[in-house]
Amino acid sequence: MDLSIWRRGRMITALAVVILLFGAMAASAEPLFAGDEAVPADAIVLFDGKDLSKFVTCDSNGPAKWKVLDGYCTPEGPDICTKQHFKDCQLHVEFWVPSMPDKKGQARGNSGVFFMGFIYEIQILDSYGLKPIDNDCGSIYSHTPPMVNACRPPETWQTYDIIFKAPRFDAAGKKIANARVTVLQNSVLIHNNKEIKAPTPDHSAAEPNDAGPIRLQNHGDAVRFRNIWVRPL
Repeated sequence: MDLSIWRRGRMITALAVVILLFGAMAASAEPLFAGDEAVPADAIVLFDGKDLSKFVTCDSNGPAKWKVLDGYCTPEGPDICTKQHFKDCQLHVEFWVPSMPDKKGQARGNSGVFFMGFIYEIQILDSYGLKPIDNDCGSIYSHTPPMVNACRPPETWQTYDIIFKAPRFDAAGKKIANARVTVLQNSVLIHNNKEIKAPTPDHSAAEPNDAGPIRLQNHGDAVRFRNIWVRPL
């Protein structure tokens, strides 16, 4: 027998097996959506407007103290952190900032969404109509402004859809890749796989190798949150 024909036959057979395996996997996979529901079936719902049972008070690990009413929660007491810890993930969160026309800068509806604890922040603020800088709404706080200002006016519900990739470390604990983030605000791309070269609140803080909580900040303003879910990646 011609060996080249035999080898080609073996390769075709192997390829057919791979195609059959992937076809079987695809056929057996559960669909993420059964209809027009907003949350994919494999998501972990962190807050559905009813209670904060998936959160704790960050510093004490006691029950989350924030107020829940009318399907949203609002800060009341210390920051809250998810009980479950995450590294790479996809996060959806909806937020609402109050109108504070007598305030300026960081005093206008300030809050934030943090990854891996108090390490990497996507800022929340009333920055409607402003040329964005690195501490405005949508910024990687103190690092990178959003590519475009995608804010809605205050007292309007807004969305963040965030893909977060944790930093990578080698076996000796040396960082070999920075954290990265992709952010859509109100369905508009404002960060595209952007590197986060150091922690955002404190640039000299240690970066974690282990998973950490998602944290929502109380900066003293009556910001609201609703419809929060996450998909570990």
